[in-house]
Amino acid sequence: MLCVLAGDLAPDQGECKRPERIGWLPQETEIADRQQSLLAAFAAGLPGVPEEHWGSLLGFGLFRPSALSTAVGDLSTGQLRRLALARLLRDPADLLLLDEPTNHLSPALVEDLEEALAHYQGALVVVSHDRMFAQRFTGRRMHMEGGRFVE
Repeated sequence: MLCVLAGDLAPDQGECKRPERIGWLPQETEIADRQQSLLAAFAAGLPGVPEEHWGSLLGFGLFRPSALSTAVGDLSTGQLRRLALARLLRDPADLLLLDEPTNHLSPALVEDLEEALAHYQGALVVVSHDRMFAQRFTGRRMHMEGGRFVE
Protein backbone atom coordinates (compact mmCIF):
# COMPACT_ATOMS: atom_id res chain seq x y z
CA MET A 1 0.00 0.00 0.00
CA LEU A 2 2.73 2.53 0.87
CA CYS A 3 4.52 1.89 -2.42
CA VAL A 4 1.30 2.78 -4.27
CA LEU A 5 0.85 5.95 -2.20
CA ALA A 6 4.50 6.87 -2.82
CA GLY A 7 4.08 6.37 -6.56
CA ASP A 8 6.63 3.55 -6.73
CA LEU A 9 3.97 1.00 -7.71
CA ALA A 10 0.83 1.32 -9.83
CA PRO A 11 -2.46 0.34 -8.18
CA ASP A 12 -4.01 -2.99 -9.22
CA GLN A 13 -7.16 -1.11 -10.13
CA GLY A 14 -8.49 2.43 -10.02
CA GLU A 15 -6.26 5.41 -9.46
CA CYS A 16 -4.34 6.94 -6.60
CA LYS A 17 -4.36 10.71 -6.20
CA ARG A 18 -1.50 12.02 -4.14
CA PRO A 19 -0.18 15.43 -3.14
CA GLU A 20 2.80 16.88 -4.95
CA ARG A 21 5.17 16.88 -1.97
CA ILE A 22 5.54 13.40 -0.49
CA GLY A 23 8.13 12.34 2.06
CA TRP A 24 8.77 8.58 1.72
CA LEU A 25 10.73 6.53 4.24
CA PRO A 26 10.84 2.96 2.91
CA GLN A 27 11.65 0.12 5.26
CA GLU A 28 14.93 -0.66 3.52
CA THR A 29 17.53 1.94 2.60
CA GLU A 30 18.98 1.49 -0.87
CA ILE A 31 22.60 2.48 -1.43
CA ALA A 32 23.24 3.81 -4.92
CA ASP A 33 26.96 4.52 -4.49
CA ARG A 34 28.75 2.78 -1.62
CA GLN A 35 31.80 5.07 -2.01
CA GLN A 36 29.80 8.28 -1.72
CA SER A 37 30.29 10.18 1.53
CA LEU A 38 27.51 10.56 4.07
CA LEU A 39 27.38 14.30 3.34
CA ALA A 40 27.23 13.76 -0.44
CA ALA A 41 24.44 11.19 -0.02
CA PHE A 42 22.47 13.64 2.13
CA ALA A 43 22.99 16.49 -0.37
CA ALA A 44 22.16 14.43 -3.47
CA GLY A 45 19.57 16.24 -5.53
CA LEU A 46 20.07 19.56 -3.75
CA PRO A 47 21.54 22.58 -5.53
CA GLY A 48 25.20 23.44 -5.01
CA VAL A 49 28.03 21.31 -3.71
CA PRO A 50 27.59 18.90 -0.79
CA GLU A 51 29.78 21.02 1.51
CA GLU A 52 27.10 23.74 1.39
CA HIS A 53 24.70 21.41 3.22
CA TRP A 54 26.77 20.19 6.16
CA GLY A 55 25.04 22.63 8.53
CA SER A 56 21.60 21.33 7.60
CA LEU A 57 22.65 17.73 8.15
CA LEU A 58 24.33 18.42 11.48
CA GLY A 59 21.35 20.52 12.56
CA PHE A 60 19.19 17.42 12.78
CA GLY A 61 21.45 16.08 15.54
CA LEU A 62 21.69 12.66 13.92
CA PHE A 63 25.42 12.67 13.16
CA ARG A 64 28.68 14.06 14.49
CA PRO A 65 30.87 16.18 12.22
CA SER A 66 33.49 13.41 12.08
CA ALA A 67 30.98 11.10 10.33
CA LEU A 68 30.29 13.37 7.36
CA SER A 69 33.17 12.03 5.28
CA THR A 70 32.40 8.36 6.01
CA ALA A 71 31.57 6.32 2.92
CA VAL A 72 27.91 5.28 2.84
CA GLY A 73 28.98 1.67 2.34
CA ASP A 74 30.77 1.79 5.71
CA LEU A 75 27.74 3.01 7.66
CA SER A 76 25.91 0.72 10.06
CA THR A 77 22.26 -0.16 9.48
CA GLY A 78 21.26 2.36 12.16
CA GLN A 79 23.37 5.08 10.56
CA LEU A 80 21.78 4.36 7.17
CA ARG A 81 18.37 4.70 8.80
CA ARG A 82 19.38 8.04 10.32
CA LEU A 83 20.61 9.19 6.89
CA ALA A 84 17.24 8.24 5.39
CA LEU A 85 15.48 10.22 8.14
CA ALA A 86 17.71 13.24 7.51
CA ARG A 87 16.91 13.11 3.79
CA LEU A 88 13.21 12.86 4.66
CA LEU A 89 13.40 15.88 6.98
CA ARG A 90 15.36 18.11 4.60
CA ASP A 91 12.48 18.66 2.15
CA PRO A 92 8.99 19.95 3.02
CA ALA A 93 6.20 17.40 2.55
CA ASP A 94 2.42 17.46 2.70
CA LEU A 95 2.24 13.69 3.16
CA LEU A 96 4.71 11.53 5.09
CA LEU A 97 4.79 7.81 4.37
CA LEU A 98 6.79 5.92 7.00
CA ASP A 99 7.42 2.18 6.76
CA GLU A 100 8.69 0.83 10.08
CA PRO A 101 10.24 4.19 11.03
CA THR A 102 11.62 2.98 14.36
CA ASN A 103 13.67 0.11 12.93
CA HIS A 104 17.36 0.36 13.90
CA LEU A 105 16.91 3.55 15.94
CA SER A 106 18.01 4.06 19.52
CA PRO A 107 15.22 4.44 22.13
CA ALA A 108 16.14 8.12 22.57
CA LEU A 109 15.87 8.77 18.83
CA VAL A 110 12.51 6.95 18.72
CA GLU A 111 11.25 9.34 21.40
CA ASP A 112 12.51 12.32 19.37
CA LEU A 113 10.76 10.92 16.28
CA GLU A 114 7.51 10.46 18.21
CA GLU A 115 7.71 14.05 19.44
CA ALA A 116 8.36 15.38 15.94
CA LEU A 117 5.47 13.37 14.47
CA ALA A 118 3.13 14.64 17.19
CA HIS A 119 3.74 18.19 15.91
CA TYR A 120 3.69 17.39 12.19
CA GLN A 121 0.91 19.36 10.46
CA GLY A 122 0.56 17.30 7.26
CA ALA A 123 -0.98 13.92 6.53
CA LEU A 124 0.88 10.95 7.96
CA VAL A 125 0.69 7.26 7.10
CA VAL A 126 2.78 4.98 9.31
CA VAL A 127 3.21 1.22 9.11
CA SER A 128 4.77 -0.17 12.27
CA HIS A 129 5.00 -3.39 14.23
CA ASP A 130 6.68 -1.55 17.13
CA ARG A 131 4.13 -2.01 19.92
CA MET A 132 5.41 0.81 22.11
CA PHE A 133 5.45 3.22 19.18
CA ALA A 134 1.92 2.15 18.20
CA GLN A 135 0.63 2.52 21.79
CA ARG A 136 1.99 6.06 22.06
CA PHE A 137 0.80 7.12 18.60
CA THR A 138 -1.96 9.70 19.01
CA GLY A 139 -3.31 9.79 15.44
CA ARG A 140 -6.16 7.84 13.91
CA ARG A 141 -5.43 4.12 13.80
CA MET A 142 -6.40 1.61 11.17
CA HIS A 143 -5.29 -1.91 10.49
CA MET A 144 -5.66 -4.33 7.63
CA GLU A 145 -7.49 -7.62 7.68
CA GLY A 146 -7.80 -9.70 4.56
CA GLY A 147 -6.38 -6.90 2.44
CA ARG A 148 -8.95 -4.33 3.64
CA PHE A 149 -8.69 -1.47 6.10
CA VAL A 150 -10.52 -1.84 9.41
CA GLU A 151 -10.78 0.94 12.02
